[in-house]
Amino acid sequence: MQMRITKLKEHIGAEVHGVDLTQPIDPITQKKLYDALVDHVVLVIRDQKFSPQQYQDAAELFGELMEDQNRRYLVDGLPLISVLSNRHKDSLGKPAKINTNASWHTDHTNQDCPPKFTMLYPVSLPDRGGATSVCNMRAAFEALPVEWKEKLSVMQTENSLISSARFKVANPDVLAAQMNLQKPLKVQPLIRTHPERGTKSIWFHKNKTERIIGMGPEESQEFLEKLLEIAIKPEFLYAHEYRLNDMFIIDNRSSMHKAGFDYDQNQHRMLYRILVRGDRPF
Repeated sequence: MQMRITKLKEHIGAEVHGVDLTQPIDPITQKKLYDALVDHVVLVIRDQKFSPQQYQDAAELFGELMEDQNRRYLVDGLPLISVLSNRHKDSLGKPAKINTNASWHTDHTNQDCPPKFTMLYPVSLPDRGGATSVCNMRAAFEALPVEWKEKLSVMQTENSLISSARFKVANPDVLAAQMNLQKPLKVQPLIRTHPERGTKSIWFHKNKTERIIGMGPEESQEFLEKLLEIAIKPEFLYAHEYRLNDMFIIDNRSSMHKAGFDYDQNQHRMLYRILVRGDRPF
């Protein structure tokens, strides 16, 4: 097979055909895949028929894997693979709350070194819907007026497992974990510099932002929502409609993403997620 990498949209996305990651690949092919991901922000590698172990092995081609901070739903025997499903149960045995109002975010901003890549692999899919949407926040930042760039570039956020502004609508298990953590807030830049490309991106997780330094929690939430309305434009977006055997990878350092819930909740949607360890944001 000869590997082909095809651009999906002008500002975001590339699709790969002609590679089988269950087999050994050479360093040149590995670097082409890595560079395509970083350059195009999201990468779709088609026709990957993985067992869970094979999926984990393929993920390791992109860097050191890290644990998901949600340890409740994991693949048996493979604790680095978490399970995203609309059929999970909470700690009381009731159906876990599905956040149908999921917002744009980047993963795990409450950690010192958040994951640089998020990888998703579908195991069960509804007939239609349930796409994962990704926005190129590097392009979104570049498109902002100069005065917005200057204002945002000096801002910092304080991050926790869940912001106090979200307590009333939080998943009870997540809220209980937050109450038990009692960890110091993680200070992160609102505009992140990509450590490999030097580009700058809008970068935050609204539900984990306790506040922007210099603002209160509610004011911070309103400001971030306004920023999303200004920055996110259709030309920067890619909505990935999953096919079975897709390996879908997001560079979190240049993007924000959100799950779609526009599908029949009586049908099963289950994805395996793997995270690749990142660097301290700056």
